[in-house]
Amino acid sequence: MSGKMPPKPAARRDLRPRRFAWFAAVVVALVTSGCAATGPAGDPITRSFTWFDYVGGGELARSCMIGAPDRYRLVYNAVFSEQVRTYDLVVLRDGRARISGSELTTNVWQRADLTRIRVPQLGAPWAPVEARVRLDAAQTAAILDRFAAGGAFAPAPAGERLHSLGFYWTVARCVDGRFGFWAAEYPDPAFQAFHPQILFSVDGNPVPPREPRPTVTNPPTRSRDGGMVDGHSPFTLTVVENGLAGVDYGR
Repeated sequence: MSGKMPPKPAARRDLRPRRFAWFAAVVVALVTSGCAATGPAGDPITRSFTWFDYVGGGELARSCMIGAPDRYRLVYNAVFSEQVRTYDLVVLRDGRARISGSELTTNVWQRADLTRIRVPQLGAPWAPVEARVRLDAAQTAAILDRFAAGGAFAPAPAGERLHSLGFYWTVARCVDGRFGFWAAEYPDPAFQAFHPQILFSVDGNPVPPREPRPTVTNPPTRSRDGGMVDGHSPFTLTVVENGLAGVDYGR
């Protein structure tokens, strides 16, 4: 019997530093990009960095100038962990500057469906359900009239705090080259006056909206999960004079 010992297997390289470096690089890239949103993010990491800018309409403000098309971004927060609906409306005009229609894009986020995990689309469970529709001139005019009647063109309610565990609407707009922002939280009368069922009826999204209800927005902090409520850490958005606190509007 040979006295030679079998060769030792080659030491496995520790991949943890490389994985950490990759994750850190992603985080640094997001932070150094200014946390600016050019559209609704599908994956939860990017979304967490860009959400305030997206809701506040940061890129709408930064690109808003005379000659730019009228654009509206509406966000309906129906308890953040349950459902969030976002609407991007671009108004179209003919050669005489008359409204000829509009393009409406709706994205709806709900609780993650882990059965949707697929390689290489690992972020699929967190991706929104998107719908795009083309509206005619009459539909567009009816929506804009509803916005006006509901108070969406009023000044921003500075000091308003919008809680992720509640129900609220935000409206960022670029109209006639001027940016504006407005918001209202349930059950305030302003929310009730605005709540635009007309959008739900034309958005073409298969996910039905959640109707507002009373919620508890000041749950006690629990030590085991660091204050997590239904899978997310509650947060608030603070409305300032013409937008959201913490968003670079470039003005």
